[in-house]
Amino acid sequence: MVSLPLTLAGIALWSLVIYVGFWEASHRLVNGVVAWANKENAAFSEITQAAAAVVSLLPPLLAGWLLFFLLVNTLSLSWALTLGFMTAVGTGIYQLGRVNGQEERSRKP
Repeated sequence: MVSLPLTLAGIALWSLVIYVGFWEASHRLVNGVVAWANKENAAFSEITQAAAAVVSLLPPLLAGWLLFFLLVNTLSLSWALTLGFMTAVGTGIYQLGRVNGQEERSRKP
């Protein structure tokens, strides 16, 4: 039986990996929802931005839960947590390098 705190930590870790790894897609989703909502009713723009930000968290949470569930059932809890941590660090380093590369390219004449 897997304890609840470890399960929540694993789901949060894998959700973070997916959210950071697919940052551009999530950002496009939020902007699309906000643009659509502002077109419908401009009076609630701040509320729709907050709602779009919350809605953009749901797919990574669901995918993180699914990944963690699959890893726990195929490998084990310790491997699921370890791989989640290693993948989160790797994804963070990748995103930092990607952003730095974009800044370098934008500075070149």
